[in-house]
Amino acid sequence: MANYKIGYVDEQEGERLDFINLMGDDEDTIDVVIFNVDASTEMNVLLEDILNSDIECLIADYHLSETGVPFEGSHLIEEFHKIRPYFPKIIYTAKEDKVIPEVENEIIYFINDKSIKQDEKRSEDFRTKIKTLINNYQKDIDIAKQTMFSLTEKRKNEVLSIDEENELFKAKDYLMKIDTRRIEFPEIMMEQDYFKDLQESNRKVDEILKQMRDAK
Repeated sequence: MANYKIGYVDEQEGERLDFINLMGDDEDTIDVVIFNVDASTEMNVLLEDILNSDIECLIADYHLSETGVPFEGSHLIEEFHKIRPYFPKIIYTAKEDKVIPEVENEIIYFINDKSIKQDEKRSEDFRTKIKTLINNYQKDIDIAKQTMFSLTEKRKNEVLSIDEENELFKAKDYLMKIDTRRIEFPEIMMEQDYFKDLQESNRKVDEILKQMRDAK
């Protein structure tokens, strides 16, 4: 049995309890960390609390302002997305038709309808979706790290192919953007190396294009 930890933001006590119960029905252990909000809540302070927590997925109710919260859950998710673009996140709402026109295109994919809690199968699918998002996120990080380590070591002894250089750059680019506030893996990747790799990759692409043009 696996263990997961997700964060939930909602201004209503009843909804928070419903969500905890919804997650508690799973075969795996899904711990819910509640982030309480009210009229005095500042979004930047709440964001810091969330970012400093050890949750693996963030879920926020859309309509927080109904009880005076000075922002909506969709705005919170959008700001969080700017900082942690690949991190699992979901806007949880009973008003899906109202949310979609108000959020940026890429955020639309993070919306989930609250009506699922009335249906056992859809509730199970929702929990599976959350776990899959978490598992895939960690898998993507592991793959990127492994790719970077292996190709960096290989590069010490031989020249990488263009495809390998591109693969290495993509892995570094992904890891650089896990948290846009800082470099998440400073021991293996310095920011200056990232930009050197970008310049080197662009140079090699230019060389390939030139060779292709000359061959015509």
